[in-house]
Amino acid sequence: MKVRYLKILFIGAVLCLACTTKVSEWVLLNETPENYVLVYFHKRALTAEEIQQNAKLEQELDGANVVFKTMERREIEKPYYALLYNNRIVSDFENYKALQDLAVSPIRNKIASELKGGKLCVLLYLKSGNNKKDEVGLETINNTLKSSLFGNIISVVELNRNSVDESLLVSMLLSIESDLKEIHEPMLFGVFGCFRALEPLLAKGISEGNINLMLDFLTADCSCLIKDNLPGRNMLYSGKWEDSQPALVNAIIDSNPQLLHH
Repeated sequence: MKVRYLKILFIGAVLCLACTTKVSEWVLLNETPENYVLVYFHKRALTAEEIQQNAKLEQELDGANVVFKTMERREIEKPYYALLYNNRIVSDFENYKALQDLAVSPIRNKIASELKGGKLCVLLYLKSGNNKKDEVGLETINNTLKSSLFGNIISVVELNRNSVDESLLVSMLLSIESDLKEIHEPMLFGVFGCFRALEPLLAKGISEGNINLMLDFLTADCSCLIKDNLPGRNMLYSGKWEDSQPALVNAIIDSNPQLLHH
């Protein structure tokens, strides 16, 4: 995660005329999740079967932050689907069957439930596969939350980098920055709002100081500077956010006035 950039935003929130709504709550209540684009690339005119299949797909994706398109490309060997974000491919799929869990998955459902329930954030820990490194990072995360007043309103979710069921979520996380797929280190993503994931803390960057800086950002009073320069990226998810519960962070801050000056 670009820690220096996060510091600038946090300081800006303090210096600017800010509202008393915290960043995490404002984003949850006001943000419209950014759209992905799903494209069906085909070689020739669509058949009746393809048209029917794609119409069904659009119905299934209704409510998800994704736009569906078709595009003819005669140079390809066979038709396929590709998921893009900002014109960059996140993942591709051989056929319609491979898209069955495009907008939902067990971990995405769990994270969304926690966020809609008022949690400050979910710390999504993407493990590297190196047990020693993964254990060190997880211990740091848990120790930091134990000493934080916000620890009880933050969930930690572990994710295996090679998970089959969550392969698309892994691909989305690793596409937040252009070089993440080449880095085989533990990564910690702060997820907040309507499933928005911050740029990750990596390896030794998963420290008590950096995690607390992330929490300072999420619990800061919101400001125009933050609203206009919101870091991170929304994950693809199908679900309604209108029924989200009030942020649990407010009760903690109300009962700990010293946090207003942190």
